[in-house]
Amino acid sequence: MKKMKDGPAREDETADSPVDVEDDARDEAPTTKSGTTTPGTTKSGATESDTIESSGSPELEEPLEIEPPLDAAIRERDELKSLVQRVQADFVNYRNRVSAERDEIRRSATRRIALKVLDVVDQFDSALDAEQPEGVNESWIEGIDGIRRSLVQMLTSEGIEPFESSGELFDPRFHEALLTAESDEVPSSTVLNVLRKGYKMGDDVIRAAQVQISIVPDRSSDTSDTEQKDG
Repeated sequence: MKKMKDGPAREDETADSPVDVEDDARDEAPTTKSGTTTPGTTKSGATESDTIESSGSPELEEPLEIEPPLDAAIRERDELKSLVQRVQADFVNYRNRVSAERDEIRRSATRRIALKVLDVVDQFDSALDAEQPEGVNESWIEGIDGIRRSLVQMLTSEGIEPFESSGELFDPRFHEALLTAESDEVPSSTVLNVLRKGYKMGDDVIRAAQVQISIVPDRSSDTSDTEQKDG
């Protein structure tokens, strides 16, 4: 009877052995004594998060230089001032260029019309210089001369005036030589006669004067004639 009681009792003790329970609890419970580790810690005592941060953190960059607000405002003001000055200079150059182009267009149009009017004035001059026909009333001649003077005044109001050429040395900027004549009285290339008046608009010649100029007489023919007479 004792053996039967002892037998089952051992099986119960083996199944519910306190030693096994304590061993399992020891394995699961964290230890805090020196030389032992707890979950989330390393042997050196640092936590895993500290280890990751210390090993994986990038190097610190150099600190950014922050410009003082006053210096930034002064720099921005200088940039805007420089930009405004450039825009103003470009506008002044554009205005001057447009003004010069406008003046040149006006002068070109005036020159073109003046040349046509001068042709009419030349015709009036030719008619007035010619011999007056018989039976023509003097009032007709005065009326024609009045029209001529009106045209000349219109040209003068635009700054177009004739210039003197008679007695001047020939200048291709002002004169157009159509005829030549030998002369001992004046230097060579002197204007002897004006065939058609020249006109200027300000300092610009809009029509050159057609003139006759002097040339040096040919002395070779006189010498040959003298030698023949002597012979």
